[in-house]
Order: sequence, then structure tokens, then C-alpha cells
Amino acid sequence: MLYLPLVALSFATTLVSAYPITGNGVNCRSGPGTNYPVVKSYPKGHEVSIVCQAPGTDIKGDKLWDKTSDGCYVADYYVKTGTTGYVTKHCDGGSDGGSDGGSGNLPGLSAKQSSHARKIIGEAKKEGLGRQGCLAAIATGLVESNLLIYANSKVPESLKYPHDAVGHDYDSVGIFQQRAIYYPNIAADMDPARSAAQFFAKMKKISGWKTMDVGKLCQKVQVSAYPDRYAKRVPEAKKICAAGGL
Repeated sequence: MLYLPLVALSFATTLVSAYPITGNGVNCRSGPGTNYPVVKSYPKGHEVSIVCQAPGTDIKGDKLWDKTSDGCYVADYYVKTGTTGYVTKHCDGGSDGGSDGGSGNLPGLSAKQSSHARKIIGEAKKEGLGRQGCLAAIATGLVESNLLIYANSKVPESLKYPHDAVGHDYDSVGIFQQRAIYYPNIAADMDPARSAAQFFAKMKKISGWKTMDVGKLCQKVQVSAYPDRYAKRVPEAKKICAAGGL
């Protein structure tokens, strides 16, 4: 999935048309506000694709921030969208009601964990992977990070993105503890839906994945030194996926 050509990617995601940056050296930050670290900067005239939009720090009367396909947020004031309102979905999924089973905490999870889980479930639905895909991803997320987004002190770039905790296990980051050496797109690793897409991309290459024992399927994807851990979390995953609509 990471290697789709740009044309195919535009149909596989929720990106809208590209919009030009109107300022010089406009910062793109890890969150929707000036208090978040700068991830990169865009030159004037550079076109960005907007994944979703969220309210944030007021910039000259415009409180909207646009999340770009680079995984960071730029003030909407500096993006020529033709309007000061939303041109695509809210980053929390609120504008279209979401596709991940509603709102509220999922079984056994906190609000933060539920938010992450819903994005994973939403990706499973978008890709048409059904309950099997959901179970594999959620069980893996429970084992690897307890469905929390981990930055890693050994991967400085990961600290630029929103995270719930900081670990130091090799170069593993995100909910699925995807190693940066194998998954070098750190912005994707640190995003619940995009990291799930990376997990699913590998999962779909496994022969018989649709009917394989879920615990074994998780291990096939993750290649963990502790292969028996995944099966133990499947019962929890079943409740979470069911509540999320799968």
C-alpha cells in the first residue's frame, strides 16, 4: 500500500484536490496549533493535499488547521482553499458520522484507546477486510502497545508527532510497534489508521489469512519473539471489533 503510485493513492484515500500554500516558509506541525513541534515547512506556491481538518490555534481570525498528506498540520489561513470553512471531513471523523461504529468508549478501553481503535476499525472497513482483519489488528495493537501511540527515544522524528508514551525498544514506534528500519514513513507509523494500513498491507500478502487462526496471523505479520501473546488478547479484540461494527 505504501508503494501505490500517486494516481492510485488519490483514489485509495480521502484526499481532496491539492491547494497552494500562500505564505513563505509556512510551518507544518505535529498537531493543530502553534504549540506543536514543527515537522516540516512548505514554500509559497507548494500544493498540499488535505486529509482532514481540525480546529486549533487562531491565526488571524481563522481557527481551522489542515492535516496534509505528509501527516502534519498547517494553518488553513495559509492554504488557498477558497473558503474559511471545511472542504473535507473533520479529523475526528465528526463531519460524516464516522465509519467505525459510532462514539463512546469501546469495551475495556479508555477514551484515548477507543479513539485509536476506531481509526483502526475504520481502516479495516475501508479496505473491506471484515472481522478477521479487525481482530488481527486490534489483538496486535493490544499486545504491542495496549492500543496507545508510542514514540521512541531512539527515533527522534517520532517525538515530533502526537503520542501517548515514549518507549525505547529498538526502533519500534506507534501502536503496532513497527520498526523504523522496515517502516521508514514515521508519520504513517505514528498514525493509527495509516499504521493499520501498513499492518494490513503485509497481512494481505499472507496465504490463507482470511481463515487463519487470528493469533497465528498476528504472529505471521509481526514475527515476534513471543508468538503466543496474540491469541491471549483475541477475546478482548472480539468485543472491541463487535462494538465497532465488525
